[in-house]
Amino acid sequence: MPESGQTCLKLKNLKVHYGSLEAVHDVSFDVPTEKIVSLLGANGSGKSTILKAVSGLMKLTRGEIWFQESRIDGRSPQDIILKGIAHVPERRALFPHMTVSDNLLMGAYSRKRATKKELEKDTEEVYQYFPVLREKRKSLAITLSGGLGEQLAIARALMAKPKLLLMDEPLQGIAPSVVRDIGKLINDLNRRGITILMVEHNISMSFELSDWIYILETGELAIQGAPEDLSQTEYVKQSYLGV
Repeated sequence: MPESGQTCLKLKNLKVHYGSLEAVHDVSFDVPTEKIVSLLGANGSGKSTILKAVSGLMKLTRGEIWFQESRIDGRSPQDIILKGIAHVPERRALFPHMTVSDNLLMGAYSRKRATKKELEKDTEEVYQYFPVLREKRKSLAITLSGGLGEQLAIARALMAKPKLLLMDEPLQGIAPSVVRDIGKLINDLNRRGITILMVEHNISMSFELSDWIYILETGELAIQGAPEDLSQTEYVKQSYLGV
C-alpha cells in the first residue's frame, strides 16, 4: 500500500451476490487519501460490482464499507453522494436527449440546498476543466464523440463536489488519440485533491496512472502492489502484459 497519512475508503470482507451467483468473495482493501488506485481483472472478476457496492447501487451479502471513518454500507445512493462519493459509470449513462449544460446540472441534483448562484459558479469551474464542453454546452449529449461523452460524464460527477471519484472504464470506446487527454485529466483531478478508484481494461494506462493496483480473479483479490513492482511479477507479465 502506498504511504498515506489517511485512508479514504476501506472495504472489509465484502461479499456480493447477483441472485445465487457470488460475484465478490471476501474482498478487503484500502484506498489511501488523494491517491489513484486501479482495480484490474478479467470480465466477471467483480470489479464493477465493487464500485456499485461502494456507491450504494448493490447491496452487500456481508462485509463493511467505510468512507472517511463513517460506515456507509446500507446507505442510499443519494446519502453516499452527499457524503462525497461520485460514480462515473461504465458507458457513461448520460442523458442523451438533454443538453451538455443540463447534464451537468443533473450531477448536482443531490445538492438540494445549493443556490442558483452556487451552481452557476460550480458549472463555470467545471468548464475551466473542460473548455470544449463550454463550446458544446447547448448540444445534446447524444451528439458527442466518445471522448467528449466521457469528459461530460466526469464533469457531471464533479458537480457533486466529490472527495472520492469512482470511475468505471473511463477509457472505454475512446479514440487512441484521446486516451492520453483523459489520462492527463485524471491526473489533474487527483492533483487537486480528489481520490480516485478506477476500473480499467487499458492495462498500460492503468499502470501509468495508478499509485497502487489491486487485481481480482473470479471475485477474489489475487495480487496487489505498486505498478512498478507488479510489472516485474511473472503473474502480471503473463496475464496482463503479454510478456
